[in-house]
Amino acid sequence: MQRAVLVFVGLLVVLYIAAIFVPFEPLDRRPGTRLGGDLAEVQDTDWSFVSGRKEIFVETRTWYLIPHSVTTTSWVVDEAFYVPCGSCATKRWPKNVQRDPRVRLKIGDKLFERKAVLITDAEERRRLLGPLFGERPPEGVAIYRMDPRS
Repeated sequence: MQRAVLVFVGLLVVLYIAAIFVPFEPLDRRPGTRLGGDLAEVQDTDWSFVSGRKEIFVETRTWYLIPHSVTTTSWVVDEAFYVPCGSCATKRWPKNVQRDPRVRLKIGDKLFERKAVLITDAEERRRLLGPLFGERPPEGVAIYRMDPRS
């Protein structure tokens, strides 16, 4: 019995370590762990390759070390890159960003290391979310600007 417990605990440790390091990307509404791909050579990009709204992956850092990634949309306004979040109170990734704003974005097959900055100014929120929701964005919708990491 003691041997079976040791084997089980050992298996759990191996799975935990694998979850930290092995990419398992999100799919539609199913979240993932670490994002796979190559780090983009130019991190301070002008985002000219992103046109219109584009579906991307966002990877956040968790307190338990296993990365958490989600599929979301994004767009560029005035050369700044933005990612929205609907029903944020019910989602894990905005809580992770609040605790640690360092994120990784996967656009195409390239990874970009960014810092997520929550937009709180009402006028700026209306300007950014207006094209999607009209004059009054619904409650619970947040928008993050993805700034370069310092």
